[in-house]
Amino acid sequence: MRAQLAVLGVTLTAALSGCATLTGAAVTATPAPAKPSASASPRPMRVVSIAIPKPRSAAPGLANTGSSWMPIVKSLSAYGQWLLGNPDPALVGNVATPGCGMATLLTQQVNGLLTSKAYVRTTPATISQVVGPSPATTSTVVLTVVAGRAAEPVVSRAGGKPITTFAPYAPGTLHVTLDKGADSRWRFCDVQPIAGAASPDDPSVPLI
Repeated sequence: MRAQLAVLGVTLTAALSGCATLTGAAVTATPAPAKPSASASPRPMRVVSIAIPKPRSAAPGLANTGSSWMPIVKSLSAYGQWLLGNPDPALVGNVATPGCGMATLLTQQVNGLLTSKAYVRTTPATISQVVGPSPATTSTVVLTVVAGRAAEPVVSRAGGKPITTFAPYAPGTLHVTLDKGADSRWRFCDVQPIAGAASPDDPSVPLI
């Protein structure tokens, strides 16, 4: 659980409009080699791997089955927030559907934190209302969610020195799209503000 809900911090474990978003290269970077002389043989490119840091705390359990939307959104948001505090791109798929806007946003944030050797001191999103179909009759649902999030500092892993800040997300009403996977678990797909001219092509709100 930062697109309009974060949905949540993850929790909305995503990121909000107007907040500073860390983005970065993929976890494995491949710098260009020096240009060889005409007589020299090309050298193979050197691959620089970025180690995934040990989690600072255990991941929260995910309660993302069924159709009790408030607990589902809060659980996804909480996991998303944990992931920003313990960046690991391999875990993004636990909370966001690959190929969806929220997965793209969260992956960019996690990779940016890794390359910056940083993490987010998260603040849980405040989710005051979640309205959706009950029971769900399709594998995709759109929820109406009222949520917001306080500012969150981004700090270095070495010593916790502040680097930047994810700006606060003022409480507002969002459309949160969830997808149900083959494992019957719901994941974030997209988070968009209801007000304004948001379109499916707009980036998700970083509410997590």
